[in-house]
Amino acid sequence: MSESDREDRSAQSAANDLSVEEMAQALAERLRSMPNRQEMTDYAVSLLRESNEEADQVELRRDSKARAQRGDPFNPIAFGIPLFVIGAVLLATGILAAPGIAVMATAALMVAYGLVVSFFSRRGGGGKSDGSG
Repeated sequence: MSESDREDRSAQSAANDLSVEEMAQALAERLRSMPNRQEMTDYAVSLLRESNEEADQVELRRDSKARAQRGDPFNPIAFGIPLFVIGAVLLATGILAAPGIAVMATAALMVAYGLVVSFFSRRGGGGKSDGSG
């Protein structure tokens, strides 16, 4: 990031701070003049909180959509582990041993594939950073 970009962001941040401060002062003055000041103050605060939560949800949706569009590789380990447990339970019943073995074999293949995908996606994309920390 260049120095001019930092200065622009700093100036924009200062302008936003001043704007928010002015709006808060105007709101405080209007609230002071109302007869039901406490109720209206509580209402204003709840509206601000709801607005902030909605903005967070919009940002979360945008981030999720961007992540999905990047085409992050599907990792089947999360499905393989529970399938392995289900297969073990089926195998333990004795009657359903064959389906249990088949489910466990499928789970083992999924976990192995997931490990391969994880290994190669980390090696191939090690230099990329999505800025999430």
